Amino acid sequence: MINICLIHSLKHNLNNCHKQSLKSLLILLACGQFVTGCSEEPDQKHSPLKLLADDNGQFASPSMTNKIIFPQAHAPQKAYRQEWWYLTTTLTTEDGQSLASQWTLFRRAVGDKHWYFAHAALADAQSHNTAYRNGREELGNVNITTEPFNATIDDWQWQSSSNLLPANLVYGSAVGSIASETDSLIKENTVVAAAENHWQVELNLSTKQDYFLQGENGFSLKHPKLNIASHYYSQPFIEVTGKVYWQGKWQKVTGQAWFDREWASKMLGQDQQGWDWFSLRLNENTALMVFRVRSDSEDYFYASIMARDGEIRSIASHEINLISHNNNATSDSPYPQSFSLVIAKENIDIKVEVLNEQQIMRFGIEYFEGMVNFSGSHQGEGFVEMTGYSDN
Repeated sequence: MINICLIHSLKHNLNNCHKQSLKSLLILLACGQFVTGCSEEPDQKHSPLKLLADDNGQFASPSMTNKIIFPQAHAPQKAYRQEWWYLTTTLTTEDGQSLASQWTLFRRAVGDKHWYFAHAALADAQSHNTAYRNGREELGNVNITTEPFNATIDDWQWQSSSNLLPANLVYGSAVGSIASETDSLIKENTVVAAAENHWQVELNLSTKQDYFLQGENGFSLKHPKLNIASHYYSQPFIEVTGKVYWQGKWQKVTGQAWFDREWASKMLGQDQQGWDWFSLRLNENTALMVFRVRSDSEDYFYASIMARDGEIRSIASHEINLISHNNNATSDSPYPQSFSLVIAKENIDIKVEVLNEQQIMRFGIEYFEGMVNFSGSHQGEGFVEMTGYSDN
């Protein structure tokens, strides 16, 4: 554990804006390595994810009276402690290969400073490749504007011609060092040969649908008894075209994307260990979002069914039955490999199965973010996010 005295020392480097100090401190903060005083005694019970349960009263709290207004909601909400812009995509290459990709931009306030860090991944059923960026607006490597929406962190960029969507999104392990397919054959072959281990994603994102407000008009509770909540909206019906640099070559892709936007100051109660979150496409026109916040006293559930015509139906905690399964006795992964999900009210009875156990993000607080298939009353694909299963 890093004690608070060391954090104070490192904060001195913030004011000098040294990039190496920035990276070191951000990694410490992302890991949640705080204790409450200057003692060197470790707090064995304080897991990194508990950073999301801290509340010093310095930041705003979500409220049912707050109204989400677009396009302002796409901009950073700096009155709150943390937030994220989050996109998952299921992709198909020209030769029929299935891929999954994630791009997430986070912001977290540390005192009066605002830190940004971005995670990205590209995977198939056997492999999983990840990359990471971090920075601050004051350093010049982070820039976010609202109209039109633009989010840049180093060489990764979300660039819209209007209010978030439509957009072009570029990210990967070495953006700019991999030759474009529009380059000459000689140049392309030369650069590709030197970049076989790199990967890159370039997507065109578009939708005709409005955003879906989760919970009560965007006020999303996270605890059965306490007023712990976020502001949260989604767009699960995004059409995707583009290309990926994967397995040593550029490949055109098509697919679907799911966007989530969330901000809060406190995300967990002290009794809660983490969450399981699902984004599932029941059919071409229907999407299901489900989350469970796990607790040592009472789990909290929420689900919504979103239709392409704009309708959203919320499903209460007591109407959701979710059971985790570790059905691979030889696996050393702490994460469940499958789930049984029943929502009788909606005639949903499915088994959700993880397709690639390697899809773990290890940039600070560890979490699983990966593609799934499901079968039963409905068949389809989607994503699962799992946190709180590891002490890393």
